[in-house]
Amino acid sequence: MKITVKIPGSCGELIQGEFNAEPFLITCPIDLFTTVTISDEFNGRINLGVKSQKMLKMTLKYLGRDNFNFGIELKSDLPHGKGMASSSADIAAVAKAVTLAFGVELTAEEILKLAVSIEPTDGIFFNGIVAMNPVNGKILCRFNSPTNYKIAIFDFGGKIDTLNFKRQTNFYISELPANLNIEMTTASALANQKILFKPQLEEIINFSKLLGAISVNVAHTGTVIGVFFDESKSLTEVKKCAEIIAKKFQHIKFIKVAKLIDGGIITTKN
Repeated sequence: MKITVKIPGSCGELIQGEFNAEPFLITCPIDLFTTVTISDEFNGRINLGVKSQKMLKMTLKYLGRDNFNFGIELKSDLPHGKGMASSSADIAAVAKAVTLAFGVELTAEEILKLAVSIEPTDGIFFNGIVAMNPVNGKILCRFNSPTNYKIAIFDFGGKIDTLNFKRQTNFYISELPANLNIEMTTASALANQKILFKPQLEEIINFSKLLGAISVNVAHTGTVIGVFFDESKSLTEVKKCAEIIAKKFQHIKFIKVAKLIDGGIITTKN
């Protein structure tokens, strides 16, 4: 028996703020993943962090199980403490894989209910893109599949303890957008400067737009930013633009170019 579960990470949040007196974020799933494998062909708990271990125990309790006699391994493309939803992807993938090992199909809603009891959670494991309350797990609305956006991801350095970071907002909206508008990300990013300052962010935004970028988003409780380009720019062109940005603003590090994708859970059983 071998079960593999893949869940995407994120490049921060498309928007984070407050709506109707409750916190919300709009997910920004990208093509970098956490992968959890469960098998009876190996033993042990490999690369599971504290939160993933906690989710394993919680999931077993949820299923009414006392023992877990399979091997489990976690691998991730996502750095921790950067605002790329690494913890959310890890714990969600563990929950899904463990329940599948016992023949149970856990829904995204059920995973979210478990996850928010551990920490504020990014709903990158929901299909498509969603607006949600990361604290209580309430899904506010869902958006259609994203257009072909490429994101040049940069890091300001350091790490943020997202579990202990006091969630605040300086971005308030009276209604959620009916359609996903990527250009709204810039306003949310700039509003967050009073909460978690990123040096020269406005200058980076203005310079990026001169190179053809359509928007910039941030990890509101992390250290990364994303520079968005639409389908008119090839991958090679986006990489070249990213190198130009990194050369001009040497206090940020270019990580890689990712694609904005549908969120969700990818499972394989053998």
